[in-house]
Amino acid sequence: MGAKIKPVQPTVIKDKAIIEQIVHEIHCRPSKDQLAKMKRQDKIIMSMIKR
Repeated sequence: MGAKIKPVQPTVIKDKAIIEQIVHEIHCRPSKDQLAKMKRQDKIIMSMIKR
C-alpha cells in the first residue's frame, strides 16, 4: 500500500570555477546591504505566516 520512493542521484559539478564561487559564498560574511534586505524579507515572511 505504501508508495515507492525513487532514489535521487547526486549532482556532480565538474566546473572548478562554480565550485570556487560556492565555497567563497559560504565563507564570506554578508554585507550590511544584504543583511538589511534579509531583515526586510524576514519581516514580510513573518507577517504572511501570522495571518
